Amino acid sequence: MGPAWAVLCGAVASGALELDWHTVVTLPLAVLLADSLLGSVWSVVNSDLRVAEGAPTGNPGRKTPVPSLPYTLPGSASARFFEFLSKRMAWWRSTVWPQKGNLVLGLAFNSLLALLVSALLGGVPVLLTAIALALAGCRLVLRSSREGVRLALGSCFLAGLPWLLGYTSFGDLGSLGSEPGVTVEALAMAAIYALAYHSYQVLSAEGLSGGAALLNLAHVTAAAMLVVVKQPILAGGVALLFLPQLLLQPALLTTHDGLGYLRQVQAPTMAAMMVTALATAV
Repeated sequence: MGPAWAVLCGAVASGALELDWHTVVTLPLAVLLADSLLGSVWSVVNSDLRVAEGAPTGNPGRKTPVPSLPYTLPGSASARFFEFLSKRMAWWRSTVWPQKGNLVLGLAFNSLLALLVSALLGGVPVLLTAIALALAGCRLVLRSSREGVRLALGSCFLAGLPWLLGYTSFGDLGSLGSEPGVTVEALAMAAIYALAYHSYQVLSAEGLSGGAALLNLAHVTAAAMLVVVKQPILAGGVALLFLPQLLLQPALLTTHDGLGYLRQVQAPTMAAMMVTALATAV
């Protein structure tokens, strides 16, 4: 249920996945972008980026002054700004860089490479990658926010956007004027996938009852959507994949083991998400 499977589901949903050179090149690039590059970005922004003030770094942090602007008067607003900038740069060199320099470099490198790879896939993937990086920035800003906010951002970043990346790498999401129904359908499928992934995150955090309820909602919503788009056979397939999970749910909830629950339901849930993606491909 990670980014790679989301990309594959989105690519299948586009209806343009064929056994040709375009698929052979594009699909691995999309998986590389969503799973390896953007996944690394998300790992960095979720890591411990706190800086230990006063920790021994081996760098005395010489306060090399930042050159002031010509004709800047002492005590003026511009002079105070450059004095502040000089202090912050000294703090960065002496404290932040020795402790977190590798993480900063990795974040910058993976972000830049992600944008470059997305440019090979098309204009909409570039836009989606930029949105993903903006979400990563929000995660940095909201580090002290509640767990629910962090999980919601992760679901969008690691599931919803990768699904759309797979779809737009092969299909066209920009036909709002000519085919709004197709666009809405694709966005709804990406949201269902993100909801299923969100339930996985809640279950991993040992929120068994809440995670199970969200997973049930994802399956029911997927089946209902397939009925709406006149795919009753596929809707029945999703229901058949969901039924064993529903029957086993009371017993699984008594184990109080979120990871164990995930191991039991992961394969049928992945299959259900792929069946849902097939709705627009057939």
